[in-house]
Amino acid sequence: MTARTDNKEDIIIEELVGAAEIVLEEVDSKKDLKEKRKILKQTLYDGSEKLKHVIPKGKHL
Repeated sequence: MTARTDNKEDIIIEELVGAAEIVLEEVDSKKDLKEKRKILKQTLYDGSEKLKHVIPKGKHL
């Protein structure tokens, strides 16, 4: 009886670990996207002036 319970618990734990890994991958990909946008915005800034007119109005990075 305890062997069956242990197996069920192992299966549940493996499913939860898989779900947690998927969530972590999504969070990491969002952080990477934010970093890319940050770098792009920094390249559009020229010290004293923002080069905001390089990107057409209504378009987003």
